[in-house]
Amino acid sequence: MSATLDRIIAEVRQLPPEEQQQLRELLDRETHSSEQAKRAALSRSIRGKYRDVLTSSEVFAARKAEEIALEDRRR
Repeated sequence: MSATLDRIIAEVRQLPPEEQQQLRELLDRETHSSEQAKRAALSRSIRGKYRDVLTSSEVFAARKAEEIALEDRRR
């Protein structure tokens, strides 16, 4: 480990238990926020990427509409 990290760990160990707990909770919230931000960015990048992809029900409806149009032309 680096000297800086060793110093930080030593200082954290000197904190009272209540402050150590507060630090853990703060770090947990920061980690959670960071993970949420990553998921949100991924969601935004995917959202536009697949906007033109038809779902199976949309494909079925389009196929049926084509069949109906073909039958109407035959009459």
